[in-house]
Amino acid sequence: MQNRDTTIDLSYEQFYAQRAGTKVYPTEFVVRTFLANYPGLRFLKPAPGDRILDIGFGDGRNTAFLCEQGLDVSGIELTQGIVDQTAARLARLGHVADLRIGRNSQIPFASEYFRCILACHCCYYCDEGEFFTENLAEYARVLQPGGYLVASVASRNSYIFKDAIELPDGTLRITTDPYGNRNGYRLQAFNETQEIANCFSPFFADFSFGFADNDYYGIFERIYWVVCRRI
Repeated sequence: MQNRDTTIDLSYEQFYAQRAGTKVYPTEFVVRTFLANYPGLRFLKPAPGDRILDIGFGDGRNTAFLCEQGLDVSGIELTQGIVDQTAARLARLGHVADLRIGRNSQIPFASEYFRCILACHCCYYCDEGEFFTENLAEYARVLQPGGYLVASVASRNSYIFKDAIELPDGTLRITTDPYGNRNGYRLQAFNETQEIANCFSPFFADFSFGFADNDYYGIFERIYWVVCRRI
C-alpha cells in the first residue's frame, strides 16, 4: 500500500525493543484454546508438523508456545526490527520459526499454505484506505480449505475505544491509547457475536465464541474469542 503512515510500525518496534531481554508468557486464551477442551469449542486442533501462522507475533510470547507444541510455525510482523528481535528470542529458547515482514492484508506466503492461523489481538487493525474485510480475505487466501482461524476481536466497550472517533466505514480512530502505540490508527470494533459472524461469514463458518471482561487495575479490556473454519 502506498503512502501508508508508518507511525504505528515504529512505535511497536520501539515498544518490543524495550522488552527484548525479558521473559514472555503466552496469552491465556491461546493456551486454553490449543490445550483445553470446552463444550462450546469446535476446533480440530493442529497436530505436530502442521503449518501455523502467528499474525502480529510481537515479542514472540505465543510463537514460542506454538513451537513448543511441535508445530511448523511462521509469523508476520510490521518491521524487520521486530522480526529480528523475536527471532533472537526464539533462538535463545532453542526454537526456529519462519518470521517475515507482513500486514493483515498483505501476507507474504502462498495461497492455501497454512493449516491454522493465530491472530491474537491483531486482526482488527486496519491500514489507512483498507477495510477489515480485506484482512479476512487475505487470511482466507493463505488458509487451506477447512483450516482454522483462531482470533481475538475487540468489543466496542473495550478500553482502547475510549474517546475514539467513529468513521463512516465502521472503524474507529484511536485517540487515547494508554500505551501510546495506536493513537491515530483505525481499529474495527464489534458489539456482539452475531455481528462478528455476519462479518466473517463470507470467508468462514462453524463459529465458536468466547468473551473476556477483564479489569487490569483500571484498564478495562473486553475481547471476543473467535474460532472458525475456512469455507
